[in-house]
Amino acid sequence: VIGILVPDISNSFFSRIVRGIGAVTFKNGFSTLVCDSNHSVEKESRYLEILLAEQVEGIIFISVGQPNRDGLKRLLRRGIDVVVADRSVRGLPSVEADNKSGSYQLTKHLLQKGYHDIAYIAGPPEVSTASDRLSGFSAAIENAGLKPAAVLYGNFTYKSGYECAQEILRSSRVDAIMAANDLMAIGAIRAAEELGLNVPRDVGVTGFDHISLLEFVQPRLTTVHIPAYEMGKKAMKLFIQRGKGRVSKKKILLETKLIYGDSC
Repeated sequence: VIGILVPDISNSFFSRIVRGIGAVTFKNGFSTLVCDSNHSVEKESRYLEILLAEQVEGIIFISVGQPNRDGLKRLLRRGIDVVVADRSVRGLPSVEADNKSGSYQLTKHLLQKGYHDIAYIAGPPEVSTASDRLSGFSAAIENAGLKPAAVLYGNFTYKSGYECAQEILRSSRVDAIMAANDLMAIGAIRAAEELGLNVPRDVGVTGFDHISLLEFVQPRLTTVHIPAYEMGKKAMKLFIQRGKGRVSKKKILLETKLIYGDSC
């Protein structure tokens, strides 16, 4: 049995990772136990204890933020291997996307389209994907000789994107908002509409992840594709390699792709 611990199973991005893991587990005779921490460090720590008690063979882990190191150490001491997907955890093998490069390219795209007053809605600073995406944005803005119009921190949810965008649009002069994931970008579009602004005529909006929900979003969102399904498959394959003693500590970095929409 393989434990899968994710921050939010309702987010289709994480669901795709789980499906990728499942594609490999099924072929290799494993079953899975999926746990949803719901963005709670407390729940995450409790689930690590539960998975230890359930005597799983290993865990594919997507952390909420900075995980419970003592809990992870107890797992490793008991011979339960842990492979990290999407978000890095120091000392553990991981499969991640090249978030910094993807964010840099997306910011350059906005700059080339003539946007200069760009605000950014970041994810939680303790999450590696959030800090990498913010770093890519900051590097591109700095290289263009500009400064961010504003930087606010959400928690990767629709609600936080909506609330941050409301604050940005009421208090700052911006011509575009970049969000660190698609759910926050959708929240930003909603906030702009409620303030009587048209996307993209009055303000451009971009996301990150390329979740399946976007096919129902208007205008079509400009975003960055993360190969979530492939990430899940590679994470499980990396776990199997560890079980055969072929991998100790390894980081696999997957390429991203810019998806052009109508939101900017």
